[in-house]
Amino acid sequence: MQTVSTLFPLVRDHYYLKHPKIIEEINFEGHIYLSKYERVDAYLSDELIAKHQDHKIILATSIPLDAPFLVFDYNGDNRELFYHKMIKILRQEGIEDVMAFESKTPSHLHIYLHCGAISAPQREELGKIISHKLEEKLQKQWRIFPNAGLPEAYNILNIPYTIFKG
Repeated sequence: MQTVSTLFPLVRDHYYLKHPKIIEEINFEGHIYLSKYERVDAYLSDELIAKHQDHKIILATSIPLDAPFLVFDYNGDNRELFYHKMIKILRQEGIEDVMAFESKTPSHLHIYLHCGAISAPQREELGKIISHKLEEKLQKQWRIFPNAGLPEAYNILNIPYTIFKG
């Protein structure tokens, strides 16, 4: 049986551990970002993921700029509607390799689009095209990762809890 951690594209050589308060200020391109996540340069083990799945800790994984996928991180009013609009647009674009995951909060949804061997600028352009098409139908309540306009410590997503069955 496949688990979320085997389906979810995890970077395993490090991880981010969430703390209850801000632990770091990050200066990046003239902006200050406040982070509750601590980067831990250790192997992300299945035991740590199990603690996360049991809601004992909150872990996040990096979304590298050269990742072969895009992630739409939705945090809005109606994730079911967002999911169905997204799937319709993706079918129009000929994109079939998609996985959706639920996060800790009921309004949160991570949609992973496998892009294959296209360049980072091509992935970024594809993300913009899909986002613009979504904005024609919905209020924008999502972010796209990876995002070159954010520091590395902000190109992270919490490891999801379950597969979304839209």
